[in-house]
Amino acid sequence: MMMNKLRLYAELVRLDKPIGIFLLLWPTLWALWAAARGVPDLKTLVIFFVGVVLMRSAGCAVNDFADRYFDLKVERTKNRPVAIGKIKPIEALMVAAALSFISFLLVLQTNFKTVMLSFAALVLAVSYPFMKR
Repeated sequence: MMMNKLRLYAELVRLDKPIGIFLLLWPTLWALWAAARGVPDLKTLVIFFVGVVLMRSAGCAVNDFADRYFDLKVERTKNRPVAIGKIKPIEALMVAAALSFISFLLVLQTNFKTVMLSFAALVLAVSYPFMKR
């Protein structure tokens, strides 16, 4: 039972489809290399790599919450866990909040400017699924 729920959460945050992670990670790594004018330190790389994975996952959970009624009408998305009721909408929001909180703990390991910019990034990540149409 617990493994089934974990599988559903992994599906909710699209861990089975990592292409989105790579699409976000690529420009992030470019920016880190450019900012460091060479190879960035390992701590920074780990923070941003894990942050990309967590925030992309949080974004997927918010997206499924926002599209829960629409997804049922689209062949590609009709079996998503929130759309079919295997994960409640509030659970998707709680997953997104938990992943965002963990990401915030990571960003606290960076400088003040990065922490402040993370708030703007959070607003964009949460609002984007509601502005697609």
